[in-house]
Amino acid sequence: MTLALSIIILCTVIALGKILGRCKLFGISLGVTWILFVGIVFAHYGYILDPQLLHFVKEFGLILFVYSIGMQVGPSFFSSFRSGGVKLNLLASLLVLCGVAVTYFLIKVTGTDPATMVGVMSGAVTNTPGLGAAQQAYADATGGDPAVIAQGYAVAYPLGVVGCILSFILLKNFFRAEKPLAVPTQQEATETQVSGKLISRKISISKRKLNGAVLGKLEFDKYLGVNITKIRRAGIEIAARPDTILQMGDVLTVVGSEAAVTGMEKVLGNSIRRLNEPNLIAIFAGIALGCALGSIPIHFPGIPQPVKLGLAGGPLIVAILISCFCPRFKIVTYITTSANLMIREIGISLFLACVGLEAGSGFVDTIVNKGGLLWIAYGAIITVVPILTCGLIGKYFMKLRYNTLIGVLSGASTNPPALAFAGEQDKNSDEAAVGYATVYPLTMFLRVLAAQLMVLILL
Repeated sequence: MTLALSIIILCTVIALGKILGRCKLFGISLGVTWILFVGIVFAHYGYILDPQLLHFVKEFGLILFVYSIGMQVGPSFFSSFRSGGVKLNLLASLLVLCGVAVTYFLIKVTGTDPATMVGVMSGAVTNTPGLGAAQQAYADATGGDPAVIAQGYAVAYPLGVVGCILSFILLKNFFRAEKPLAVPTQQEATETQVSGKLISRKISISKRKLNGAVLGKLEFDKYLGVNITKIRRAGIEIAARPDTILQMGDVLTVVGSEAAVTGMEKVLGNSIRRLNEPNLIAIFAGIALGCALGSIPIHFPGIPQPVKLGLAGGPLIVAILISCFCPRFKIVTYITTSANLMIREIGISLFLACVGLEAGSGFVDTIVNKGGLLWIAYGAIITVVPILTCGLIGKYFMKLRYNTLIGVLSGASTNPPALAFAGEQDKNSDEAAVGYATVYPLTMFLRVLAAQLMVLILL
């Protein structure tokens, strides 16, 4: 097959998958995962690409995807543990552990191949980086074809999305007596803003000299007469404390007189054009460091094969670290949200298209003749049991509100469709979104690590 024809097939699979991803059934969409299923259909009918080309494009897509996630969540990764974040992250970690425990139980009870079950687990929790990590660990340890992992992922994924949402509906029955949070009226909000002729404005940091500056040392309240009440970074609000280190792209909520706030805009920059300038050094240097880190073998007692962070874990960790700590050394690593999203979408699209084209040739036979229907049932168990268990723990032991709880469970399941459902439950509240963003970074790392360790330990 010529290179041109391979590119045509790959791009067609992605385009058709994105089109189907816009379709909804009962308000639920599988989104980008349709690319995986379109790839399976193409491969089933004989459109199979060169294995080396598929392997390269798949791994490169995975690298782009996980690196963009790390760059997004990194700036707020450690700050998410403050302001009650520890409790939420403990619950999310418990959900990951429950999923691993249920998977291990099913392996022992049913005798299903561990590699297959790890794929089912990744699909049941809708975690694509975990799939990539498991495939790479399997190939490194055995030298075999990891297509069976992708097949397990593909059969479990649809019910992973639906099962998560159905679990939320079941959990809502335990919160019927809960009172909604009081939301201030527009009049109350306006009166607060105009009281004392003060105004509140959100201003973005776009001046490089402020990257890595300590908020307290700038003394804005002394020289400009304004107060910083909140800082929004990578979708998470962090406390505006004197020891907070500012970063390019931070959005500061500034309160003061109109003249003082306008002067503050000049100090911070607030230039969208400057923030939109591409910062390619942070991307390519970080990916190179991440791939190098992922290739280092780590030996653990009791594990026959050395553990590697791989092309899923290495770039993810490096992206988190450089986006979090480089500003402390005045190094700009900021990437605009739109650019980050573009990199992520390209990466996940390439990865899923290649996974589908790899796994598709034997997919139907797996469903019909090799126990694929049982895999779907196993995936449903892995999805529902941990969510209901941790949901009840969050309700009765941690005293979490419903919207916060399902946001945390969505983040711990790395499930954007579930977050969309959670957000619809109370459109006047951002509790679900905050819960999701608080636990997502740690959960993503744990999901990748758990999938890889299970393959290495159970093989």
